Amino acid sequence: MIEGLPSGGDVPSETLLAGYFVAAPEQVRFSGLPSAEQLTSASDCLTDRFPNDGCWFGTAREALAACLPLQLPVDARLFALLVPSGHVGGFVADIRAAGTDEPVLLTHLDGQGADEAAREVADGGRELGWEVLGYDCGLLHTWLCNDLYEEGRLHLGVDTDERGLLPDRQAAVRVAAWANSREDTKPVTWFPAALIEWDTPIESGLAPVTTEAPEPSAHGSWWGRIL
Repeated sequence: MIEGLPSGGDVPSETLLAGYFVAAPEQVRFSGLPSAEQLTSASDCLTDRFPNDGCWFGTAREALAACLPLQLPVDARLFALLVPSGHVGGFVADIRAAGTDEPVLLTHLDGQGADEAAREVADGGRELGWEVLGYDCGLLHTWLCNDLYEEGRLHLGVDTDERGLLPDRQAAVRVAAWANSREDTKPVTWFPAALIEWDTPIESGLAPVTTEAPEPSAHGSWWGRIL
């Protein structure tokens, strides 16, 4: 069953749901990027998305159904992206300016009910952290890929955790404002966003890529509970 999580819990208040996606974290050991064993992002630049890069879903059920025929990495997870309501306008404007077809994002962020801070997310999600993103040419980009990470640490005193995410909304807002004041990044409107994660292995019709077996949920099949 799909339920709304109350404000003040794991879902930040005054935010709008952008959409759901499925991704697997990446190990990152590149100069200019944070070292991370499981870097996680809504950007298409640094993580593998399933079934395809740039693929968004309107509901958790749709995301899980799309993954059933796939062979997924054992650490693939379901995520939701939440955007503070005050930062949605720039994101939507960039989507429309790009002329790309993003029905899921536009429905959630600029469609009916977009002025309300209500979000629908699957029961059991938790806030994983915050990042700073921008939309350009049909894809989300992250501030980490625009040579901003090292300078952000130096000038703003911010740093990321072991997942490559900022610790809170305040830090993400500061980074977004700073990135928007620069002229040496991608021509996007940078905005803060929260990642919600469901730490449950995703069921698929094929064996996982690795042989590591996920531990069963104490509440039975998660797929069954979503449906």
